[in-house]
Amino acid sequence: MRHNLFAAVLVGLPGLAAPVAAPAADLALVLVNGEYDTLPDLRYRSLAEAYSQTLEEAGFRVFLGQDVPGGQMQTLSSDLASALEEEPQNRLVIVLAGHMARAGDQAWLLGREAQRASNLTVGAQGLPVGALGDLAMQAQGQAVMLLAEGNGNFETGSGLIPGAGEIPAPQGVTLARGDLDDLLDLLRDEVLSPGLSYAAMAERAPRRVDMSGFLSPVFGLIPGDGTPPPATPGSGAPVIGDDRLPETDMGELAYWAAVEDIGTIDAYEAYIARYPRGKFEAEARARASDIRDAPVRRAEAVEAALNLSRDDRRQIQRDLALLGHDPRGIDGLFGPATRSAIISRQKQTGDEPTGFLTGPQLDRLAADAQEEAARLEAEAARRRAEQEVEDRAYWDDVGRGGEESGLRAYLERYPDGLYADVAQERLDRIEEDRRGQAQEIERQAWDFARNEDTAEAYRNYLRFYPRGLFADAAETRITQLEREAGPDPEALLAEENSVMPNDIARLLVERRLQQLGHYPGLPDGEFDPETRRAIRRFQGDQNLEVTGYLNQETVVRLLAVGR
Repeated sequence: MRHNLFAAVLVGLPGLAAPVAAPAADLALVLVNGEYDTLPDLRYRSLAEAYSQTLEEAGFRVFLGQDVPGGQMQTLSSDLASALEEEPQNRLVIVLAGHMARAGDQAWLLGREAQRASNLTVGAQGLPVGALGDLAMQAQGQAVMLLAEGNGNFETGSGLIPGAGEIPAPQGVTLARGDLDDLLDLLRDEVLSPGLSYAAMAERAPRRVDMSGFLSPVFGLIPGDGTPPPATPGSGAPVIGDDRLPETDMGELAYWAAVEDIGTIDAYEAYIARYPRGKFEAEARARASDIRDAPVRRAEAVEAALNLSRDDRRQIQRDLALLGHDPRGIDGLFGPATRSAIISRQKQTGDEPTGFLTGPQLDRLAADAQEEAARLEAEAARRRAEQEVEDRAYWDDVGRGGEESGLRAYLERYPDGLYADVAQERLDRIEEDRRGQAQEIERQAWDFARNEDTAEAYRNYLRFYPRGLFADAAETRITQLEREAGPDPEALLAEENSVMPNDIARLLVERRLQQLGHYPGLPDGEFDPETRRAIRRFQGDQNLEVTGYLNQETVVRLLAVGR
């Protein structure tokens, strides 16, 4: 079967890809340019037909181009690439012959119309040999490239040098270079010889043929169904029943040998995809895993050498949290959440995301955290100064006169403000005066509500005395209690207990609040209303959610600022 197609331009060739299980198709690309419009002609005319006939008789589907321009060579190569995608192949032969030139590391087979091609025009007048090498990698262990080039006696334009120069063999591909006649003999007598290995092929190749690349000690090109043909003793090929013949499919052995030669994760995964129950499946998975995990193992050893203490690890967790990478706990234990936070930090800084820290990364983390703490402290000081100016102005406006409505308005806006204690003391005196005016039964109801000091108790008072002497005080206290409780006081308290496991930690927080100018009462490890107010003031300064309860973010910020 022969194809001469002229429709598309080659735009890209796939790399290593694992064929799926399907009937194999043997494919060949034969491009032989002997007659040129302006360059010296080569004696290749009859040989193109000979190559095509030889390959067709061996069962290959041949894509033939003879004395064609660059665009048609690209089209034929593109058709071959499409066939490789559509039909899982077993054997692949690529024959390139004609004038060749190179620019840098890239070699080009020139089309018949090439005329003083330069590095700027050769893309339209030629075919990149390296791209075909990438294509051949799809048949690793079963692919041969045969290259024959003219004598290089022609002129080229700027940036292009006559001759192909050194061409490295693609991974898993056998490359043979020499005279086109000798390469035809190699194809007939060696490449297509049943049961002959690539290594034996290299030994028996014509003297003027240079072979390189993948030289497997197992069978070379095996016919389409992957079954080695019968051989007889003395033929140079293993015989069925001979103890030299492996039980494994020879096609699989050749493919595995190519995969070992490449030694990448992609190569091992390609083998697994092609042979999911293959003889080397477990080894392929293990090797891919080793390659994938090697950087992490090295990183783990580097972090272990830092000899981080429990306190060091706590500080690292605080620094991570301060910079927005939540370790979900400041306990000095590096579990999955902390490793995830480290990876997030490494991605942010452009480091390899291993989840383990190096010394320089640790130093940068500490410096960045200290810088962020200083920024937050400056921002909190600015915000506190602005709030104090507004606080004083509002007090002067509504509270300084001592009227009950003004005092209550001040406390509603600034429950923890600069004059909150003064306002509350004055309201208490007003309330005491009213107690003397109230009837005994209303006074008892109010005293009961004050002793209970719950929102429900104050609401009960208001149900009986909606216009009572203490109605305004009851409404104010209900608002205060609801604000202090937050959306779910039990949940807030549970979270606080998780980050404050003992009285020593609570005492440390109280002292820290005192250092920052938020008086929490006498530091004793007990969080009374004064402590809650101090926490709320700190949270307000830091632009955190104001609850009066500690959580991880509040503790991290509290221990970071001013350090």
